[in-house]
Order: sequence, then structure tokens, then C-alpha cells
Amino acid sequence: MEVPYLSYDQLKTEAARVRSQSKYANQFPVAIEIIVERDYEMDVVPIRGLQTAFNIDAFISQDMQTISVDEFVLENRLNRYRFTLAHELGHRVLHSDILQTMKFDSIDDWKSQLTEFPEREYGFLEYQANTFANCLLVPADELDRRFVQAIDQIKTAGLNPADYPNECLDSIATGLGKQFEVSRDAILNRLTNKQEDFESRLR
Repeated sequence: MEVPYLSYDQLKTEAARVRSQSKYANQFPVAIEIIVERDYEMDVVPIRGLQTAFNIDAFISQDMQTISVDEFVLENRLNRYRFTLAHELGHRVLHSDILQTMKFDSIDDWKSQLTEFPEREYGFLEYQANTFANCLLVPADELDRRFVQAIDQIKTAGLNPADYPNECLDSIATGLGKQFEVSRDAILNRLTNKQEDFESRLR
């Protein structure tokens, strides 16, 4: 089955729509677990050893109602857990029509069917879910506001960001990652995305 191409802006817009329609849109950091469980009425089910046995953090059920998550990730890796939920929600929002055609009775069967997707189609599925997750957990308006605050703090400390753009970018990504409860790399992904134009504001 062909996976349609979705641009970065389309995925960003879709994530913003999901957030804006949530009853919990004003919470910060984004209340992804609550959005999944209450807005979408999905169950989050921990499975011990999922990652070890199947080399996956999570998967979404065929009926799009349950996200099974590795128990260790759920209990010990907050940022990764949050991103995992947002990623699987992305599959539900973006790919329900495609994924619901899969018929599987076990995790092995599910993984086997995924390998049957052409590489291009599978790549689209994962890229789109990842980008959706990043844009949902790091809303554009909050990112912009907190990015400006971070630059102001650097200037207040007597430093010119233009003299140390890479160091400032790294420092800001680390700091904002803690605020948004996502990884440093998730923030860096947004800040260095050529369609976001954050890097140029440091120079």
C-alpha cells in the first residue's frame, strides 16, 4: 500500500491541530499521556521485556485503541516514553487507514508484516510519525518564545551568540529539552531544521 508524502509543514500543522483541539492544550510540558488516554480514549499497556525481546519500544494495536509500551521505558525513561506515545499517536492520526489493513495475532506477526512494506513506504511511516511527535511535544509557539528567552539570558550574561553559535545552540537545546521534557536531540532537530530558521537568529 502506498504511503502518501506529507511535507514537514503538513505534519507540523497536523500536530498543532491535535494540540489545539485537546482539552489539555494549555498544559506545559505537553500532557501527552493525558491526551492519549483521555482525548483519544486509548489504553497504555506496559509490557515487561518488550524492548529486549522484540527490539521495539512500543506498538499500536490493530484497532488503534491500545499502545503497548516497554515497561522499563515507561518507568525509567520519561523523555523517551513521552516521545514514544506521541509517535504512536502520530501513527493513529496519520496512518489509521494504512495500519488497520494489517492483520496480526502476535508481535512477531506484526513485525513480519512491517518488513513487507517497501523501504520507501516504511521510511515515510516512521519519518512522519517522528516529525509529528516532535512537533506535538515541542509546539512552535512555545519553542519560539523560550528560544528568545534563552538568547536573552545569554546576552544578559555578557556573551554575543553570534560569536559562539554552535555552543549556544548546544546549550539552548540542552536547556529547552529539560523544559519540554524531550531529548536534547529532539530540540536540536527543530532548531537546525532549515524550515524553522532558528539557527540564523543566532548569527
